[in-house]
Amino acid sequence: MNFNADELEAPEWVNSSFLKEVLEYNGDQKSVTINDYHISPATALGDHFASIMFRVNITFSTNEHQSKKSSVIIKTEPVVEGYKKDMLGKAEIDLFATEMFMYSKVLTEGANILKNAGYNDALAPKMIYQSTEPQKVIVFEDLKELGYFMFPRTIPNESDTEIIFAKLGQYHAATFKLAAEGHKGLNRKGTIFNMGDMNDMNFLRDGITYFKETVETLPEFKEASQKLSRISFEKLVQKCKQSCNATGSYEVLNHGDYHIKNMMFKGNNELDVSEVILIDFQVCHWGSPAFDLVYMSAVIPPRRRATAYRLYFDTFIDVLEKSDYKGPLPVFEQLLEDLKSYRPLDLFFLATFTAMFCAEKKPITEQVETLLKDTSPFRLFYRQANYITYVKELLPVLLEEGVLDDLIK
Repeated sequence: MNFNADELEAPEWVNSSFLKEVLEYNGDQKSVTINDYHISPATALGDHFASIMFRVNITFSTNEHQSKKSSVIIKTEPVVEGYKKDMLGKAEIDLFATEMFMYSKVLTEGANILKNAGYNDALAPKMIYQSTEPQKVIVFEDLKELGYFMFPRTIPNESDTEIIFAKLGQYHAATFKLAAEGHKGLNRKGTIFNMGDMNDMNFLRDGITYFKETVETLPEFKEASQKLSRISFEKLVQKCKQSCNATGSYEVLNHGDYHIKNMMFKGNNELDVSEVILIDFQVCHWGSPAFDLVYMSAVIPPRRRATAYRLYFDTFIDVLEKSDYKGPLPVFEQLLEDLKSYRPLDLFFLATFTAMFCAEKKPITEQVETLLKDTSPFRLFYRQANYITYVKELLPVLLEEGVLDDLIK
């Protein structure tokens, strides 16, 4: 099956009456009559977790036009009973409230800041409908219809890396300027570390175990393996949570889940990436920009990270200078200090998301619901050569810098 099982059938309330309400919501369309519609899954198997998403192709009429077409993306909460729905029900963050706030109060203003600074590429898709009752739902324009596509590779190349980190610099600069101008509501505490009890997240806890097993098989990492055996999942999570919730040298509204699956791209032949647009703003987090940088770096070969960070920061400053920002500008050394304090997150992401994001996924055919309960198939990710390369490059640095020793204390 190429799709998530809970997206094969849309909720009953996705019907003609609802679609009419969606199309008339912003006042762009009036007196809508739905002639026909077709619903299909909007994402591929495993592309996302904290929601269900559907693509709806609509044929409709208005008083002015007898036949018009529209394609929209409907995003709502899981409705199928089971582990996934239960786990999200325990989350301490209101995911949909955060995303609605971002689209209605932040992203449009942020996009205007960027345009005034000469950055004209879209920041995020247009939200065309939102509601919290009787169900939490957001409807977006269909980016696929606008020429966007999912990332065509597993690991970003150098050109991809530049585009992705420059975009992050743009987004962070916009939120930094909004905060300086007194924008309300930005001080949110998101990220996976603030969602609730991470012991319930088997794929992360077990990932640490699989990581330790992998390091044990590498003869040159005997010292690191011995130290890792003394570091508990709970201690590592606690240290990461302390780092990301600490006051940064300067602060922005982090995306909070800044990875390849939360972006869409444009480019020649859907291969040579030239533009990126950001999606899924459900766990945004006010704090040091180091969080988004380290999180995205989980799929960036360690040798390329320093260059990516410099490009990110130069873009960040360029936006501020060109957008008539009047306050003091951060300096690169502040960012470097924060990145140093985020080293425990480097270890955490190396042990979890790097394996999941960078591995060849073809051997894995199980549904997300199944993998959340039984993560043993993930062991395959930790044995793949590209993942071992990341471990061999980054783990010696973390060992030399004393990151493992600090976690043992």
